[in-house]
Amino acid sequence: MWIEHEGRTMYDRILVGIDGSEDAHAAAEHAVDLAATYGATLHCLYVVETRTAYDNAIVEPETVRENLRREGREALAGVEATAESAGVDSVTSIEEGVPAEAIAEYGRENGIDLVVVGARGKSAFKTILLGSTTEALVRSGLPVLVVSEGDPRPSANESHESGGP
Repeated sequence: MWIEHEGRTMYDRILVGIDGSEDAHAAAEHAVDLAATYGATLHCLYVVETRTAYDNAIVEPETVRENLRREGREALAGVEATAESAGVDSVTSIEEGVPAEAIAEYGRENGIDLVVVGARGKSAFKTILLGSTTEALVRSGLPVLVVSEGDPRPSANESHESGGP
């Protein structure tokens, strides 16, 4: 079922937030499937967290930042490869900042129709300390799809046959 609004499908630009967690991996799979179903461009975003303070006597902040950027490049390359094999055009980006704020800003600046994120990030402890990126995104006013690692993901054919997206 294709829904068109003024010559556009419901989802022309889908953004997936990646952080290397299992839930983010599941979110990426959902986002690729949705992008393939709707012929949308998939935007993949990894945000290097800047709120966390590091003790300079132990690890240089720039070393930590570069390690996180490398992790981001690897995570984005995996999603990009998955998108390419599904025939989905993708755009990747690494930003720095507070993840929820950076994702919401990217979404607004790029006319994103749907943001897809994992229910939980890499660290439950970090979530407790820093607050929930997912919760903040849900409150951002952007349309957000929250995915957990165990969520079933119907294939595009199954979702069309069942009257889904």
